[in-house]
Amino acid sequence: MHKILIKLFLIIVTLHVSLLAKNIDINTIVKNSIGSHKYVFIFLHRTDCGYCESMQTFTLDDDSIKALIQKGFIFLPINISENDVVTYKKFTGSGRDFAKYVGYNFYPSSLFLNSENKIIYGVLGYQDKDQFLGVLKYIDSGAYKKMDYQTFDKKIDVTRKP
Repeated sequence: MHKILIKLFLIIVTLHVSLLAKNIDINTIVKNSIGSHKYVFIFLHRTDCGYCESMQTFTLDDDSIKALIQKGFIFLPINISENDVVTYKKFTGSGRDFAKYVGYNFYPSSLFLNSENKIIYGVLGYQDKDQFLGVLKYIDSGAYKKMDYQTFDKKIDVTRKP
């Protein structure tokens, strides 16, 4: 009887965890974004990360950041601490394994994908709202096609000064 209860408990826990897990199909999200002319912005973060929480609270929750994201991006947060299944190109696995697969297993990380499902730019680590606004403008304007970010940042820094 004791063994049956343990097996039943394990089945219930496994079922509960699998029901909470989401299937994040990046391929489909990118495919559906083509008509909207928006980039896919993947925000890789984890539950126990102070920098991740700060970026969510102080950067991504800023009104100017939210407005630019809504205008030019499809926002896709992936919490690598959760049991979600991520599909990207020929990869299928956990969020943590996805981060390793694309080479951005430092948190937080911000990845930007174009309509061809290619990572066109990535930022490792915490970005304050001014830094991140520059990154969003770099991608949204298409400047990433013509110059590196440092050159772009110098150009927009001149326009920020009074």
